[in-house]
Amino acid sequence: MTENERTEASAGPAAVADAVGDSDAAVGAAAAVAAVGIAGDVADPFLETSIKPKNRARVGSIRPSAMLYTSGIGSSVDLPHIAVMPQGIDAWDNAYARMGGEPSLVLVPRLIEAVRRQLGSQVGELRQPPWLPDVLGGDTTPIGIPTRVFPQWLRCTGCDLLAPVSANVFEFENTRKHRPDMARFFHRKCKGRFKGPSKGFDRVAVPARYLIACTNGHLDEFPYNEWIHGADGNRKECVANPQMRMREWRSNLGPQVSIVCVQCDASRNIAELTRAGGEASLPNCRGRHPHLPSFASASDPCKGEVRLMLLGAANQWFPATIGVLVLPSRKEPKPADTVDEVMGLPPALVAKLTSLASVQSWREFASEHMTSKFAGITDDDLWQAIQVAKGELPPLVPAAAGPVGYDPNHLLVPEWQTLTHPDEFLAEDQRNGFKVHPVPVAASLGDALLEVIAVDRIRKANAFIGFTRIDAFDRVGDDAARIAPIALSGKPKWVPATEDRGEGVFIRISEPVVAAWEESVLHSDVWAAHVAAHERNLARRQSRTTAELDPDERMPPPRYWALHTLSHLLIREMAMSSGYGSASLSERIYAWRETDDRAPAAGILITTTSPDSEGTLGGLVDLARTERLEEVVLEALHRAQRCSSDPICAHRVPKDQEDFLHGAACHFCGFLSETSCERANRFLDRRFVLDLNAGSQGLAPLLTGVDLGALESQ
Repeated sequence: MTENERTEASAGPAAVADAVGDSDAAVGAAAAVAAVGIAGDVADPFLETSIKPKNRARVGSIRPSAMLYTSGIGSSVDLPHIAVMPQGIDAWDNAYARMGGEPSLVLVPRLIEAVRRQLGSQVGELRQPPWLPDVLGGDTTPIGIPTRVFPQWLRCTGCDLLAPVSANVFEFENTRKHRPDMARFFHRKCKGRFKGPSKGFDRVAVPARYLIACTNGHLDEFPYNEWIHGADGNRKECVANPQMRMREWRSNLGPQVSIVCVQCDASRNIAELTRAGGEASLPNCRGRHPHLPSFASASDPCKGEVRLMLLGAANQWFPATIGVLVLPSRKEPKPADTVDEVMGLPPALVAKLTSLASVQSWREFASEHMTSKFAGITDDDLWQAIQVAKGELPPLVPAAAGPVGYDPNHLLVPEWQTLTHPDEFLAEDQRNGFKVHPVPVAASLGDALLEVIAVDRIRKANAFIGFTRIDAFDRVGDDAARIAPIALSGKPKWVPATEDRGEGVFIRISEPVVAAWEESVLHSDVWAAHVAAHERNLARRQSRTTAELDPDERMPPPRYWALHTLSHLLIREMAMSSGYGSASLSERIYAWRETDDRAPAAGILITTTSPDSEGTLGGLVDLARTERLEEVVLEALHRAQRCSSDPICAHRVPKDQEDFLHGAACHFCGFLSETSCERANRFLDRRFVLDLNAGSQGLAPLLTGVDLGALESQ
């Protein structure tokens, strides 16, 4: 690719959100055309450029949770008329610089330590998105998440004209102050497909939906011009910048899309790429990250597998996020706890604390958001903790060893210990947004349901560390090298983060009951079928560029399948009584077997959280009351005995070459939305909860003293 081609591919309207509200992260669009120039230069959409001043910057907004899970850096945000891509953190710095003051930080030591394990020790801060101020300054406030139009190839809905934004055949319009969703590109005075005698009408131009992606996380425009004219020695002679059209029609073989050159009548059908071996005709990956922007160097080209990708496809963007619960302080804080809190502060701040006097001055004048974490700790003890954190004094306790290899439960263990040993921690910790109280268990639920905790207040912190394409992060070996970078340097000094507040219900199951049940399941035919299906699934889903994974290491134990399924059944039932939709409820499963360095766990935490500072309204925690939880559990199990897809669903077991990762579970009985399930509706089977048929070994009959069959007959 020539330098001119690089420049053209990188140029185009930059986009910026002019606001991010208290609960909405604004996604901005182009108020200006900012040419990137040489690949690697970050466009500054706040600069004055050639787009008409009457056009506004803001084009929409997203929820902070969407920024992490569905519409984050590197993803395609599909707005009503255009598609934009949130830019990397280099562009975000422009937004923070215009906010004035310091960015709002998420100060959670456990989370920043987990982020550093993935991205490196240079990560110093977890920053919240740039929020919309209470009072806007002028017509457009240049604050928000910078984005740029992507893809930049557009198609006219009137005449099928296909051209990039840089060709200047489409005009940008965003003039309505209170309707950023009306931002659009349009083809002025388009005369339609048949060129009638009329003067024409303004027609909306929509994103051309074809892209190419590779397994290394790169994404690029589809090479329309090169594809229909050929490349290298096979190139068909035509003008330098031919006019093209994207024509679409229906047939008995499905939608047909052809790219046609007006100048030379060359034409090719996109269907060629969907046939066996069709992707071999795609060009090699240029190593493009449009969110940075950057390209691979000629000396180190990308060798990833190239795939045809549809705009908005489910496998175009998989977020890599880390989320932890903010745990309460101990009733009797230990010096090591203070060191951990200091480690969660920005390194630049800690470096400025060089003496006891500077510590005292900081505590007096710094924001309460930071200093409140050390309330009740003397200046001398805090200064000692700072020296330990900086390495000037030896550690107070030996450093805890981090996880070796794949360990999905590393971050869950402290949470499990806190929820199951509440006597060691504050039952109400206002600073950390944590409050719990135990609830008596209904007699009808039996002795196996060991404990119920009503979580009146809880806080969750989430960090976004990057993303993958084509394969989800957990299907590529959790290899940090496969995560697409969010900074040009590849070594971000901060990452985006959010905080949510809410409520929940924690249920703990008796370990002896679960362990005895699990041993019987491990030798069952159903379990053997699931293990074999998981091996096939892992072998087929991982890319050839992925390191070999151990299927046994990544197969959750039977207790996880049972508790995961039970959690889904409870969420579906709770949604009918709590006032929250099932998509607003989420699960956290604590289910692992005993190891040499870890006690076993069997529990479920169901929560609902909101980025709003006031949290949620109490409808879920109210279900923890003894009589209400009894009703929810029994009714959930009763409903799960029948599925609209039975008997097919109840008898479903993967066999032969099938590789699906669920058994007796489907959209009618057990699946939840992707915002609720922590495993994308994998590892579910009602047979591990209920005695559905011969061969079932359900855990629920051991948890309740009620005959579910008798409930059904009533």
